[in-house]
Amino acid sequence: MIVEYWLLITAIIFTFVGMSFRRTPKNYAHVVIEATIDKLIQDGFIKTRTDKEGNIELLKHYEE
Repeated sequence: MIVEYWLLITAIIFTFVGMSFRRTPKNYAHVVIEATIDKLIQDGFIKTRTDKEGNIELLKHYEE
């Protein structure tokens, strides 16, 4: 009987722990993706071109 209570308490605790991990800012994925692409550009793995307005355009592998 005591083992079942411990299992129930553990399940409840880890349910709340899991829910707290889920509560990240809504733009968190956007921030991670942007940082990854910026790092790939910086390291030269992705070719880009900057236009007159300062916007970055991704290029295909065969474009210059």
